[in-house]
Amino acid sequence: MRDEIALKITNMADAKLIYHLFSHLKERLPVSDLAPMEEALMQLIENVLEHAYEREYDLDVTIHYYIYSCQLRIDVEDRGVPFDFSRYLSEPIDHSADHKKGFYLIYDLVDRFYFTPLPNAGKQFTLVQMFDQCFDIKTNQIIMQEAPDKQDILQHLDVRAFISGDGDGIAKLIYRNYDYTYYKHLFYEPQKVRKANEKGDVHSIVALYKNEVVGHFALIRNPYSNIAEIAVATVDPRYKGIGIMNKMFDFLIFEAKRLGYDAIFGDAIMLHPYSQKANLSHGMTECAIILGQVPSEIQIEHSLQHQQRSGVLVAYLLFDKRRCQHARSEIYGKQIQKVYDDIGIEICDMNPPHQVRDAITHRIDDKVNLGYIRIEEVITEKKLMDILADLQKEHCDMLYADINLHRIENIDAVISLLNTHGFFYSGVLFSYYDSEDYLRLQRKNTKSMAEEQLVCYSRNAQQMLAFIRKDKARIRAL
Repeated sequence: MRDEIALKITNMADAKLIYHLFSHLKERLPVSDLAPMEEALMQLIENVLEHAYEREYDLDVTIHYYIYSCQLRIDVEDRGVPFDFSRYLSEPIDHSADHKKGFYLIYDLVDRFYFTPLPNAGKQFTLVQMFDQCFDIKTNQIIMQEAPDKQDILQHLDVRAFISGDGDGIAKLIYRNYDYTYYKHLFYEPQKVRKANEKGDVHSIVALYKNEVVGHFALIRNPYSNIAEIAVATVDPRYKGIGIMNKMFDFLIFEAKRLGYDAIFGDAIMLHPYSQKANLSHGMTECAIILGQVPSEIQIEHSLQHQQRSGVLVAYLLFDKRRCQHARSEIYGKQIQKVYDDIGIEICDMNPPHQVRDAITHRIDDKVNLGYIRIEEVITEKKLMDILADLQKEHCDMLYADINLHRIENIDAVISLLNTHGFFYSGVLFSYYDSEDYLRLQRKNTKSMAEEQLVCYSRNAQQMLAFIRKDKARIRAL
């Protein structure tokens, strides 16, 4: 739940309203000292009014005040001249320096400060200040909560597989964390959750404390191969940070082996490092970064959100590491081999089974506006162009091309063709179709992509993202 107050300024004479409104908020909100937040807002507004508009009569600034139970977020949007904020993202911020004014001072004044370009709509600066105590937004009463007893919770925690009746608790849990922004919409509807579990498309794991669902994790069966995605990992905000996720993760791996899956994989949303850390701590290996996978609408714990599409870091845990020989590539060979070495693949003297497949196929995920191409042999440019023409009609934000690593001897012929049409490196997906491995390339079809905000926890992920950016620049220069 949140309250929102919006103020649009198109005349310099009305700018004082920004500070009058903030004075009202200071009296209302449960924080002992909002002066730093107020100063940060003044610095930001001063900067926007001074630098964003060349002519005063062009002024067009909107300030959104979002009041949550535990924090205040202020978004300042302007449609003024473009601004390069990148150096403030990349340069180290020395908090020991005496910053008199400007962006570096703002970093020192608030809990979070970040920048988001708004394609065809200007730019947005965001300030976040946490409260001393959480409160009920509607009654303005402080929420008195005792600190959770970690030992008691873990001692009485019940982690088990889904049973009929759990759907209602799961849906409420998803809502507490994501409001109605979570892109796997199935989990908002208890009946659909139950049916998906009964059918075997989903295998939910729940954590219960005092008969209440306080955690959820799921295996989602891949429809194209005998692997499962680990997903919808959620812990009640009241009980985060005490080890519930680790207990569910251990049980999830046990269930995946019991159910006979060849592997599990996870798409860690790159808005924060927590899922990445959890995947690594449970033996998973990072192998791909997929840009644009996460729609812009997703919101975490009612507060953490980007106005642009974000990416995911893919990690695998293989239960069977035996593979037949993969194709050799001059273009991406080092990256492919590194992933195989990292995961400990055992190359065996065997050939993939004979199967008759279409050389190239495609599908569209219209729920999140993504297009996928699957390639099984060397293709002509005409075949690729026909597929791209179909996908272009659907206005997909991202296109992904998956190339079989076992059946195409001259794989660089396919890679080069895709490179010339804007596809750059993403990574390796194991057992993704019919228990075979695929090289994924990707192409952006939208400018609404928050690449600068991607969070990489491990050095491996940082190096992978650096290579992807370098490869994207290479493709752009072709």
